[in-house]
Amino acid sequence: MTTTRKIGLAFAVLVALFVAFKIYYFMPRATKARITGSDVKRVDKEKPTPGETKTRDVRYVYATDFDSGKAMVFRNEDNAWYFKFDSGDVTAEAAKLASNDIDEVALIRYYGVRIPILHAYPNVISINEVASDYVYVPWLSRAMLVVLLILFLWGGIKVRRLFRGAKDKMSHRPPAS
Repeated sequence: MTTTRKIGLAFAVLVALFVAFKIYYFMPRATKARITGSDVKRVDKEKPTPGETKTRDVRYVYATDFDSGKAMVFRNEDNAWYFKFDSGDVTAEAAKLASNDIDEVALIRYYGVRIPILHAYPNVISINEVASDYVYVPWLSRAMLVVLLILFLWGGIKVRRLFRGAKDKMSHRPPAS
């Protein structure tokens, strides 16, 4: 294997890993949990634009995973990408489920990952009350992954053909005189 080929393969692997992480981060997921509370905290913005305030309010939802009992924390902010402009309503639903005396199970749809060292939390998309035996099947996410995989493979084949064609043209060129 030539050095150029190794570099190309390493670059392709890095691009694939970057794309895979982005897909994993932004792909909606869901978990069954018991809501234990909600909170609003004032946080400092990293780099406010000129004329913008240096702080903002962030809503948090606290939950306990239904299956493992593990404590979980979610951010609850509006997000135009998911057409989510109801973070106040989601917080109200979380507060309602947390205040009930009976243990109600909620399906929390979210995107993102928890990275403790960066103080990063997944963002809630929606909270719905469900039965304890409810099974969530992410049909849309699975379909999107299949379509993205097909597009990625198609793009890889096209790029490979492009480079192979350029290599063939270079090898059939007559020597310069």
